[in-house]
Amino acid sequence: DYKWEDTDNIYTSYRCVGWELNKNNKPGPRSIDLRPLVSPSHLARQANDLNLRLMKWRALLNLDVQRLSQLKVVLLGAGTLGCSVARTLLGWGVRKITFVDSGRVSYSNPVRQSLFGIEDCKDGGKYKAVAAAESLVTIAGPDVQSEGVVLTIPMPGHSFGGGKDGTAETAAVKKDVDTLHKLIEESDVAFLLTDTRESRWLPTVMALATDTPMINAALGLDSWLVMRHGPSSSVLASCGQSQRLGCYFCNDIVAPENSTRDRTLDQQCTVTRPGLAPIAASMATELCVAMFHHSLGNCAPAPEVKRDNAAAGAYTPADDGTSASSSALGLMPHQIRGTIVTYMMMTPSVPAFPSCTGCGDSVVEEYKKGGFEFVKFVCCDADGSYLEKVSGLASFREEAAKKLDECLDWDEDDDDDSDFEE
Repeated sequence: DYKWEDTDNIYTSYRCVGWELNKNNKPGPRSIDLRPLVSPSHLARQANDLNLRLMKWRALLNLDVQRLSQLKVVLLGAGTLGCSVARTLLGWGVRKITFVDSGRVSYSNPVRQSLFGIEDCKDGGKYKAVAAAESLVTIAGPDVQSEGVVLTIPMPGHSFGGGKDGTAETAAVKKDVDTLHKLIEESDVAFLLTDTRESRWLPTVMALATDTPMINAALGLDSWLVMRHGPSSSVLASCGQSQRLGCYFCNDIVAPENSTRDRTLDQQCTVTRPGLAPIAASMATELCVAMFHHSLGNCAPAPEVKRDNAAAGAYTPADDGTSASSSALGLMPHQIRGTIVTYMMMTPSVPAFPSCTGCGDSVVEEYKKGGFEFVKFVCCDADGSYLEKVSGLASFREEAAKKLDECLDWDEDDDDDSDFEE
């Protein structure tokens, strides 16, 4: 018999004697370990994985539950998206989750951010990363290896090191850069779930530099974007693929800058419909799980668009299981764009932009070579010209402007108005 001691979190054993014929056909004592029947952590572990085992048994024979339980995930952002992604990851059996955030829990957070309660808001608020990590253990038991890391992600246009305590500030930022790089490098996948556009730049570069798959999720008022950043050129070549998929910044024609400079405090807050974050977070998690069930992982190509089915939507391919982007859990799109105005989704794909300020080869190589010094140059550059020059975006714009001028440079003498003579 066993007695569970909640206060000490240990088992106290009480012996009782039972006899049974042993292998020598003689009466002997036998004991049975009853701890799994009364251990809250063991019962929680079994219950948490029940749905996964049923899915594997009934419908998804190729579901790799063991692989998912071993994934090491880092969530960059512990706000509305971060909380929702973490909860969904728990449902998929992921047990190694690290939160990265520098904010504190405020009284406006618990109604939207599912890992926080009112107690987390008191006395100035707990750090979100720490509170979220503790909450995961409370929800799923000690089997969860959850950690909260408090740091600020350096951002383009957000200068540092120029004030009275410039040396100390620069040292603190360097420590954050080194910690962030290590966290991304040691993870199997990183989720980019931050508030501002510019805060997504450095993690994007680091993920390419460390060959860490990255899932990006962003929210608007009533629309959302989920995408997987394409792998580096070297990783793509090793997988026998040629078409590199773009990142969050591949559609930009200017470098990321300080988006909060000219905004009031209320304008700096992310304003989105309450149902949007859970939808985007779930899509991001499902895309991640599908990625780890594809033979090529993040190198999997985007699905081809079947233009002959225009009625179904030009960006909505069907999965018949024969596509190169099909995994055991379905298609592996590059992007998922949705809106809850019309309740529609599209899955477009965008090739990598060679002069991209986030995933361009020249930017990644410059980061590998310069490390923190490169990050410092980018962040302390007020107008983004340095990053645009390194990436080749400045040259690209100049060339585009030149070609446009050539197209519009018509000689007035070449106009032939003979057909319009009165």
